[in-house]
Amino acid sequence: MDGIHDLGGMHGFGAVVVPGGEAPYHERWEGRVFALHLLVKLERLGARPGGRATREEMDPADYLAASYYERWLWSAEQGLLRKGTIAAGEVEEMMGRLAAGGPEPPPHRDPEQAARAVMWLQEVVPMQPATRSRFVPGQGVRVRRMRPAGHTRCPRYVRGALGVVERVRGLGELPDLAVYSKDAPVEPVYSVAFRSDELWGRGEEPPWTVALDLWESYLEEAE
Repeated sequence: MDGIHDLGGMHGFGAVVVPGGEAPYHERWEGRVFALHLLVKLERLGARPGGRATREEMDPADYLAASYYERWLWSAEQGLLRKGTIAAGEVEEMMGRLAAGGPEPPPHRDPEQAARAVMWLQEVVPMQPATRSRFVPGQGVRVRRMRPAGHTRCPRYVRGALGVVERVRGLGELPDLAVYSKDAPVEPVYSVAFRSDELWGRGEEPPWTVALDLWESYLEEAE
């Protein structure tokens, strides 16, 4: 979606790599939010679209004011509300009770559920090979100029840019439709290399290569 979530390549947001950024969590509650997301998906407690597509719908000001896992918490709550697992106002009511010193809900421990969650995390589903593809390694391509109204895995900064196909990675459902449970075509996914100066112009640093995985629908032949 063209919105605040698509920050890639934009100026003014600081360095991508910062000290301590390699740590998975910085606060104990952040691990719980990750577990909550996992539980919602594993037990099908939330309605689609999933977390990332939901976070793209956040108000820009709220998105920028929130931390990474605060955004995850927001998207989990929206999914639970859409499914009817929780009711509107229920979270705020619980927050009020806890702030007033009310008792915390009793802990729920389910070793079998935890084991299933770990197995699900470890599951790797490889992409099926693409026996027929429109583009081949070494071929020049241009990313289509488009403004999708919903979720997409084609970032804004690369649209209209020229690149070169490095390899055909396999087949994948077009995420623009799949995240909404719509009939998504299964199409080749390409690893495409772009020169940094093609994307952002020349700078003081020597050009470097940016590699992206892009679905066939995002690409057209280079003129």
